Amino acid sequence: MREIIDREILLLYRGLFNKLITETSIFVNDAQALCAIFMFLFFAVRAYGMLVGDKDLKIMPLLRPFGLAFVLFLWPEFIGLMNVPGELIADKSKGILEDRIGEVDALQLLRRKKMAEVARRLIEDSAELEQWDDGEEDDWASWTGVDFGQIFDEIKGYYIIILSKLRWLVVETLEFIVITIFQVCSYFIFFLQIIFGAILIILGPFAFAFSTLPAFKDSYINWIARYFSVTLYLGLGYLVMSLSMLLITYALEKELLILEYVLQNEAAFFLFISSNDGSANFYLVSLLIGASTMLTIPILSTWIISTTGIGNAVSTAVKGGMVITRAVT
Repeated sequence: MREIIDREILLLYRGLFNKLITETSIFVNDAQALCAIFMFLFFAVRAYGMLVGDKDLKIMPLLRPFGLAFVLFLWPEFIGLMNVPGELIADKSKGILEDRIGEVDALQLLRRKKMAEVARRLIEDSAELEQWDDGEEDDWASWTGVDFGQIFDEIKGYYIIILSKLRWLVVETLEFIVITIFQVCSYFIFFLQIIFGAILIILGPFAFAFSTLPAFKDSYINWIARYFSVTLYLGLGYLVMSLSMLLITYALEKELLILEYVLQNEAAFFLFISSNDGSANFYLVSLLIGASTMLTIPILSTWIISTTGIGNAVSTAVKGGMVITRAVT
């Protein structure tokens, strides 16, 4: 049985994101030097304005560049402090998710057993699913001396077996594809957190350095909003995945009821294996809904901390993928 989600990969992603604090501070020294130059220019302009009488002496604006420089000198500690809210949300959400993953895995295993029972019963009773009842059967037997009824019954039994096996093969293939899509969407969001987080941590010191200049005074605020939004990806991912697991659990329970009824009712069994009305596709549909919902996490994070850069980037990437998909199909 294939797992709905791999817990070890989730731990790997979280470990990689936490490792960014110590591995991606390569431009801090350069940003500190740049900040020192900008501070010199800032104080020179302020001093000249006060000398000519255009500006009054104000202490608080003069302390602002020192605060930005202090952040650059304690950059790893500052990043660790920024990660605290996201880690708190992720820790509490992870416990909920693990319980629901275990429940889904148990239901999925039970579903696989029921489907195996249906397949086994199909092979055992295939010769009795459809009987040859043509009235000319006795005439053919008396004329040729060969009992064609038995031959036709065996042929039709094998025909049903082949069609049913092909159907189960299609179902297995669709399940593999849909589960893969669900996993790719889930892992993709966590990988985006690593990529966006790494870029923000690497280039973030320059945002603080440029913030010492009046023309870029809000650069560090925008950086803080974007970085905090990225740190929420993991916690929001756990929450969204937990909600998706509720839908998947309901779908599995619904399919289990159908499979149990099919195994107990002969007419329902024949209808189930000979038709596909979509009544037993709740599981696949719920997985697709969960996969599409996972892709909304970058937008959901901007609802908590208002920032548009990352949300627009992800939306553009998703729209571009949809355009490429339409062009291919």
